[in-house]
Amino acid sequence: MSCSDLFARNLRSILQQFGISSVQLAKAVGVDPSLVSRWRRCGCSGRNGTAYALAVAAYLADKNRSPENAAWLAARLRDVPLPPTAPDTARLALWLYPDADVDALLGGEDEYPNLLVVNSFRDAAVLPGRRTLPPNGGMAGAEQTVSAGIGQTEILTALRGELERAPVECLLSIHLSSEAAAIVTCRPWVQLLHEAVQTRGLRLRMLVQSANNSAASSKLVSAYMQLLVAGSLELCIIQGTPQTFATTVHVLIPGVSALTVSEAPLKDARPVMTLVRDPEMVSGLLDNFERSLRFARPMMTAYDDSFARNIIETFFEEYGVPGSLDVIKCGLNPMFMSVERYREVLRAFGHEGEQYRWRHLEFARFKSAMAQVLQDSRFREVLSLQKLREVARTGQCKMPAMYFMDTGVWHLNAADCVNILDGYIEALERVPNFHVILLEDEALFMPNSCWHIKSNRHIMIHSWNTDRPMMVYSDQMMLIDEFQKHFDHLWSKVNLGGSSKRAAIETLRQIRTQCAESGLRQAAQ
Repeated sequence: MSCSDLFARNLRSILQQFGISSVQLAKAVGVDPSLVSRWRRCGCSGRNGTAYALAVAAYLADKNRSPENAAWLAARLRDVPLPPTAPDTARLALWLYPDADVDALLGGEDEYPNLLVVNSFRDAAVLPGRRTLPPNGGMAGAEQTVSAGIGQTEILTALRGELERAPVECLLSIHLSSEAAAIVTCRPWVQLLHEAVQTRGLRLRMLVQSANNSAASSKLVSAYMQLLVAGSLELCIIQGTPQTFATTVHVLIPGVSALTVSEAPLKDARPVMTLVRDPEMVSGLLDNFERSLRFARPMMTAYDDSFARNIIETFFEEYGVPGSLDVIKCGLNPMFMSVERYREVLRAFGHEGEQYRWRHLEFARFKSAMAQVLQDSRFREVLSLQKLREVARTGQCKMPAMYFMDTGVWHLNAADCVNILDGYIEALERVPNFHVILLEDEALFMPNSCWHIKSNRHIMIHSWNTDRPMMVYSDQMMLIDEFQKHFDHLWSKVNLGGSSKRAAIETLRQIRTQCAESGLRQAAQ
């Protein structure tokens, strides 16, 4: 059996064992689904075989495995002819494709395997296809300002290195010539950006020249949703760009480098990269990015909690204006607090006189309008059961003070939480259009955050993971549709035959009792 046939056979067996579809694999490694179908039928060969095997192995090696799948895979990798110290990705790639280039799998001797490093494009022209470094050293050499690479593996390796060189908390600028750029939505690329945000505090902004490709736009938003809702990514769009025959992606790191990836859309050709460290070129590209940004429209706007009026009016549009509202919340919603208790909380946190008066009057206006809207509009809420249990156990709930038209983070006590839980229970019993589902799966919630999706109007995301809460807001239909699809999929998955309302009421009553008991214990101490 040829190695190409082995690739096809082994790929089919592992996808079947892991329950992975061709579409899922294509999305993960950033290729067209038709190419994965071709792999399954005919395999692949030559240099492409090594690159594709590595890309597939990188995805599968990072995938969660059941004990059964882990044992199945270990049995097949046991006899792979690689040193015991070889990484799992290399072993899996060689099992998939026994003709793979072992030096490429093991990374070779260089920090960036298979990467052509040159001093100038003149040198690149006389060194076509050369894989070794010029005599004057590797990527760290000060003189070496231009590099080139081909294939997703080389590009991802280079991106990782550049992100590690980026200054802590710097602003990373990413430009897409089209929303159809494939590499930016592949899982390893997105994961590298997530890691850079988490470990180095990088902030991202992405400028997309859009040709109104709704499928590609949806895929892009879906890939970066977590960074968007956390306020770590600013997404801006320039509309009306004609579809191009090629797509380019620029990653600009101030004072460090500019990485450019070129792709041929809908073709099997591997992407090609250039990496520039010339300070003048990096600075010039950043200047041009800023100029282009002036013609763009932000898809989401981030506000800190000092923008009280923006927040108040958005809250009122959600709860006081007819229209369906969907909420995913890691915590409790103070809108179900009674007006009397809301006044007590304002006083407890030091509001007096006019500051107290306008706040409780605004809340009373919200509550009155909400009661009317609930008669005609559908409200659905998904709450974290794990968070509610924590509230019951501790007798307190952390939430942004913007709910009380103030700044910072407040901790409500047990009596406050009991009052809110009573409001939930009363609304569930009395209002046919209000529904709540309590979920165990904490992975579905961002800690100390919530999403509000007002049907065909806006999305609003609150995050209070720090002492400075923020609100992310968008009225762009592309984003609203994407979030609505996500919510509808989640709701249909967990809403079992209409029993959720009865189950939610019973569970909320139990949590309410436990929370009240916690309050009594704290008062007795």
